[in-house]
Amino acid sequence: MNIQIVTGRDPAELVSFAAVELHRYIRDLFDIDAVIAEQAGQADATAYLVSDNAPSDDQAFLLRRSGADITAVGGSPRATMWTVYELVERWGVQYTLHGDILPDDVGDFTWPDVDETFTPNLTNRCWRLINDFSCGPESWGLAAVERFIDQIAKMKYNEVFLSFWPWQSYIHYSFKAVDKSTGTSWFGWDYPIDDDAAGKEIFDGATEFENPDLAGITDYQQRHEAARAQAQGIIDHARARGMQAGMAIQLFEFPLEFMDVLPGAVVAEQCGYLTCRAGEGTAPDDPLIIELARTILRAFIETYPDADFVYLGMPEHRVLAEQAPAAWAALDEKFGISEVTSLDNAVEAASKRHLIHGGSERQVTRVKGDIISLGVLATLLEDESVLQRPDREPVRVVYDGLVDELLPIMPRLGPAGAQQLIFIDYTARRVVDQIEAMDCAPAGQVGCRFIFTLADDNVGVLPQLSTRPLHDMATQMRAKGWLGFNTRYWMIGDLDPTAHYLARSCWVDGMTPDDAFAELAEKVCGTDSVKPLCRVWNIIEDITDTFDKDGMGYAFPVEMMIMKHFNNADIHNPAMCRVREQYEEALVLAIEAHDKARPAGRAFVNYFVQRLRFAMQYMDGCVELREAGIAARDENNDQAAGHLEKAIALVRQSAETYAAVAKDNSDRGVIATLHRECFMRMREKLAELTS
Repeated sequence: MNIQIVTGRDPAELVSFAAVELHRYIRDLFDIDAVIAEQAGQADATAYLVSDNAPSDDQAFLLRRSGADITAVGGSPRATMWTVYELVERWGVQYTLHGDILPDDVGDFTWPDVDETFTPNLTNRCWRLINDFSCGPESWGLAAVERFIDQIAKMKYNEVFLSFWPWQSYIHYSFKAVDKSTGTSWFGWDYPIDDDAAGKEIFDGATEFENPDLAGITDYQQRHEAARAQAQGIIDHARARGMQAGMAIQLFEFPLEFMDVLPGAVVAEQCGYLTCRAGEGTAPDDPLIIELARTILRAFIETYPDADFVYLGMPEHRVLAEQAPAAWAALDEKFGISEVTSLDNAVEAASKRHLIHGGSERQVTRVKGDIISLGVLATLLEDESVLQRPDREPVRVVYDGLVDELLPIMPRLGPAGAQQLIFIDYTARRVVDQIEAMDCAPAGQVGCRFIFTLADDNVGVLPQLSTRPLHDMATQMRAKGWLGFNTRYWMIGDLDPTAHYLARSCWVDGMTPDDAFAELAEKVCGTDSVKPLCRVWNIIEDITDTFDKDGMGYAFPVEMMIMKHFNNADIHNPAMCRVREQYEEALVLAIEAHDKARPAGRAFVNYFVQRLRFAMQYMDGCVELREAGIAARDENNDQAAGHLEKAIALVRQSAETYAAVAKDNSDRGVIATLHRECFMRMREKLAELTS
């Protein structure tokens, strides 16, 4: 059969790429070698990737079959690429975060019968990359990130942002004759893989778990160059797939070496304690702090001039609250913010936020701390040159994580075109419980995005899904005219149901999580697996709600990840018993879905099977560890040691179970974390009890 793909003369790179992709899928699905041409010739079937009837909206696209031909064209080159991926989906191909799952039998070649124009209902669909923790994308090498970007491009996500931290190797600068000299990963923690490590075979003989692009590099400058090349490679690949790119940076915490040039600086509260901040006696507009912040901002913009956005984040733990009135007065003088609200009103509103994680006292501190941060940023951004890039428009600003009560004043603050990335609380369910706070966002005046927490580190490394509350949030965002969302997550192996829902619901009005779950399950596994697999995902959604309400921190991947169950043995949490039962219920259903799945879908479901087994074994280990703690409290060391040995065996079994289906470096990072924060800690305690 003679099939041609017409691109038009001198096609844009993304149109040429889309043609190559369509050619590849036709070959893989139908064993037909199509012809790519700039102009149409004689053919049995033609795909036109160029048309005079292309949509005017740069994100909209048209897919229209007419007889033996089909028009697949967008209002921009990237939208034309999305059109091709939409066409391919209609042949039964399912895109997942780790790769494509093809249909068993696509039948004889024919174009899909479609005549539709597609326009997104949320225009910013962004995934966060790099970030922190060994189980997150900070552990991914460039090759893995490129594969991930390829997959989310197929799902029509259109932006990435790189979340940088002060202690990482991605940036270098000097200030007051002090060179930045801190360059490390995941809060400075190392993850040894010794001979006794569970699942060590998945590390290919490595003795330490590291990002493969940075592995073994100890020289600061060499490590910086490798990290810079990786980050630039991410930006380049994202742009090659039609995506914008941003970078999130912190201007209020600094590597510890700069304490020497910041009088009164103190160590900041954060995992690893690798940063410092201004001390209590430092004025918000201290010229030294402004100059250092400017140095850091300029270093990022000059190092990564291809980034479209710079996200200016608020400190996670706010301080210097007593300086808030002075900072408010200074902002009011410049921008007239008291015409919108007052500091007292914002504080009073915050004092009523009892559902917020950390309570109303923390919310009040956030209000006061963020006013101080906004004052610093306002002074910094008065100099318009700070955002300049060579031979292009200035980088655009996104204020990241500002407290809700201050959002109404943001239309008064600059710079022009600035956006808001809003973070009400750590988990999606907690946001929905406080969904009225979304009304604080001035979405009609300022471009507003929301941080969509797909999986929270406070819940930890156990299976979790938050699609249902994200649906509630997205529904309100569409009604209020928000731009879109930025994801927040660590491991991605569990997240295909959520990623599929977000991808589909941004283009299909009325799409619900249940609709998306059923669609994904049927395309991947076949009709017989839909009911049990969707039930699995809904049970995991229920479990996530329970963790959020009654088990925050249960498997938080930090130093006390597991030993808190020993040290706090007096605290019995009956909700976790129910969670353990729910994981077991989900496992039975997952095995049923696996057994009923078509061959191409079995590996996909088996990942969930093993993750659920992992969760049960890990929780059983935590129960034994709690029993060990009770016995140790009662000074029965022999009994405590017996329970501890059982705990070690169970958690080791959980790691081996998980390692058997590890897909990527996030999964391997969990196994490395289990070794460092579970086995090594428990072995130390066992040696103490038996000495």
